[in-house]
Amino acid sequence: MNPRNRWATGLMAALILSVLPLLAQDQPAVKQAAPIKESDEAKRSREELRLALEQVAPIRLANAETGVEIERIDHPVFRHSAPLWGGHHGTVWVWGKCGRPVAVLEMFQVLEQRVWYHQFHATADLPIKMRMSNGETWTPKESNVRFQPLAGTPSPAETPSARMRQMKGIVQKITAHQLWSWKGGDGARHELRLLTTPVHRYDDRDQQLIDGALFIIAQGTNPEATLFLEAVARVDEPKPIWQFGIGRTSNAEIFVSYDDQVIHHDPAVNMDEILAKTSSHWRTTAKIKSKESQP
Repeated sequence: MNPRNRWATGLMAALILSVLPLLAQDQPAVKQAAPIKESDEAKRSREELRLALEQVAPIRLANAETGVEIERIDHPVFRHSAPLWGGHHGTVWVWGKCGRPVAVLEMFQVLEQRVWYHQFHATADLPIKMRMSNGETWTPKESNVRFQPLAGTPSPAETPSARMRQMKGIVQKITAHQLWSWKGGDGARHELRLLTTPVHRYDDRDQQLIDGALFIIAQGTNPEATLFLEAVARVDEPKPIWQFGIGRTSNAEIFVSYDDQVIHHDPAVNMDEILAKTSSHWRTTAKIKSKESQP
């Protein structure tokens, strides 16, 4: 390179180096992303779930004859609040990871009384024994959930997705109400609604249970009953049919209708029966621990 070219190249390099700092000053500064702040509602929900998990974790359910433990679904299948009962937060839990659930629990706190309320119902005639953390045991003699054909429904479809569409069409025709006619109740009528999204789905081909789903019948979002809707191949039927069963989580008298025809009726509970540890529908309570506080 001759001296003149070397001089020109050096001058160009010096100009570029002098301009680069100025260009950098014109670029906007990269800001650190602000951390996402958890809302008070999210914190409260997380704490409510923690307390519910802490309460349900020690409960053990087993086959009463073999002693084999029956596993609980790891997380609640449903969460709700009940404005009519002080706005408490509640959860619904299911035991039985394979096939039809064996037992269902609705559990909630009543902070004014400093107690947890547990309402269990057995959903299969399998002999079971549930042991609570305080040593109480529940050994229902049988299940009060009675399965029967649901007349006027189409034959179950071939695929799971098509059967789910059928289920949603069926539950849209189901209505329910309850009467507060238990001893001490005011006899008032309350309309209920069937939540059209199932909270749990299952099958058991060994038992000819092609497909099944658990739905919640609620007052607002507070569970008052459970609906089991199943596609089954029964020995007394030439082809698969839909059948249903109703479980209760309430004291009230309840009526369930399909296409405006009553298909299920349960009288108001007898408190002596609901507190009996051999009843299909059992209620018990547990003290809220002093370390727990209102979320």
